[in-house]
Amino acid sequence: MKLVTRVNWGARPSRYDLAYIASTGGVKAHYEGTYVPKSLAAADAHSTCAGRMRDLQASHLNHPTEDYSDIAYNAVVCPHGTVYEGRGPHRRTGANGTSALNAADYAVCAMLGASGLVLPPDAMLDGIVDAITWLQNAGKAGARVRGHRDGHPTACPGDPLYAWVQAGAKRPDGTGPQTGGSVEVPSAGGVARYQVKISGLAYGYGAKGTHVTAVGEALVDGGFGRHYKVGPGPEWTDADTLNYREFQLAMGYTGTAPHQDADGVPGEVSLQQLLGKLPGRTPEKTVTAPPFPGRSAFVLGKTNPAVTVLDGGLIRKGYTRYHDGDGYQAGPRFTEHTRRNVADLQRATPALAGDPDGYPGPLTWQLLLS
Repeated sequence: MKLVTRVNWGARPSRYDLAYIASTGGVKAHYEGTYVPKSLAAADAHSTCAGRMRDLQASHLNHPTEDYSDIAYNAVVCPHGTVYEGRGPHRRTGANGTSALNAADYAVCAMLGASGLVLPPDAMLDGIVDAITWLQNAGKAGARVRGHRDGHPTACPGDPLYAWVQAGAKRPDGTGPQTGGSVEVPSAGGVARYQVKISGLAYGYGAKGTHVTAVGEALVDGGFGRHYKVGPGPEWTDADTLNYREFQLAMGYTGTAPHQDADGVPGEVSLQQLLGKLPGRTPEKTVTAPPFPGRSAFVLGKTNPAVTVLDGGLIRKGYTRYHDGDGYQAGPRFTEHTRRNVADLQRATPALAGDPDGYPGPLTWQLLLS
């Protein structure tokens, strides 16, 4: 488990003392529910996840209607599988919808959105199971795992993540929280024998394909091939795992037991480092933002065609919670609703969060429309 404590991600102090809770019946899964950029799941984007945690906490502490004492979740999991401590174990959540629901289950939030990044990467699913197990062991959570929508009228945690919850909340290799799920192939002398999927391709003991051969060849080229007797091949064996483990240790990872960081089974970050790419990933279409029309296009109460373009971007990315009661509609007038929706975008975007005034500048325009 990769756990980042409150101190290490830079949490602000709680506004009030957090309510102690001795145990819960289980854990509920949540998602952010707004737009989350797909780029957050890129192998080189993990350095921004701690900042996203700070933004999430700030959005809760500054919520216009809820008097949150802190970030609402007990834990948050990023696309790279890291678990960020929220309220932590033995602290009642503020996320499940009612006081009774908050006392019944802990809350774990995935950095997933209603648009943009909506499909949980395999590393994230592993991290959610890590977070659930942590709350079971350190917070006396019960065995049940549910979604936020169970018992409360909401779309959270989104259809893809909820389907995973209903299927048993299992890791990509089939194991579940604690000892649930399918059993791994018995290990040989502590060598990990399970599989993960990265960009739709299987890696780990028994995986087959030309992509397995490519990993072996890259390990040999990097000087990590001493466990091969006849060279790399298209089926993943213990030799592949042992060689990959040595590569992970050279990267600075620690822990060689199964499911630890240097157990010889690839993760997205190490695989990208070894190969320089993630095989199987389809490049996304690049969309270029139109030229920035100038700040004078965005004046409260004034109309400008650029505002309609701006509104289209807000609607596509889900920043529409402020409106006049009939849903947010695109139009040429820059209203207070528009400004507050733009401010939501800015607060949710690390590059813009320092000054979320709701008035688009060149960077806000580019990040929203590209």
